[in-house]
Amino acid sequence: MQTQRTDELAYTTPLYSQAEAARIIQAPPTSFTRWAHGQRFKQRQQGRWGESAPLLTGVLAGRGLTVPFNALAEGYIIEAFRRAGLPMARIRPAIEVLRDEIGIDNALLSHRLMTDGAEILIRNGEGDLVVVRNHQGVFKEVVSEFLKSIQYENGYVSLIHLPTFEVVDVVVDPNRNSGHPTIERIGVRVEDVLSRVRAGEALSEVGEDYGLEPRELRSLIIQAA
Repeated sequence: MQTQRTDELAYTTPLYSQAEAARIIQAPPTSFTRWAHGQRFKQRQQGRWGESAPLLTGVLAGRGLTVPFNALAEGYIIEAFRRAGLPMARIRPAIEVLRDEIGIDNALLSHRLMTDGAEILIRNGEGDLVVVRNHQGVFKEVVSEFLKSIQYENGYVSLIHLPTFEVVDVVVDPNRNSGHPTIERIGVRVEDVLSRVRAGEALSEVGEDYGLEPRELRSLIIQAA
């Protein structure tokens, strides 16, 4: 049985705007909004309007800080599936099956996704993530690949390493710098470094002050462009 993390408020307190959360996980803002609040759609056969349920948990309505770390992590995992080629029409039923078969609401955040969940999604024994609706394989190794960038505490996602920065390890940790992307090695927000670059300071001076190598600094600048 999984236990609650030490400070659940750190994971459920809104830390990000929807636009900021989408930018951190590099998902389209409109897609993130649909995942957070659901979407109205017209049912072709019945000719009536329906509404899909939200895929993310705990996102508040309105503007400002509405997205908790839990929802950001769920969005990160959904975006990983989507980038690997699984269409949203297949992701939704996959999440429903995970919730039903694993037996917990936030199955995407559970460490059991690596074990029980992987067995549910990988049916053919060849490392292919399959469509749970019809068991047709669609792409390989995506479960293990994206899980390499996630750390867990008491069975749930507690920290994400953002792979897009490549040469510098940038993490999102709700217990550090209010959940803002942080350079792991020095504990400084990415934004604090970039704000000095935008202000026109010499790259050599910024890098020296923070102990960043030129290639690390370039990676931060490129990803922020």
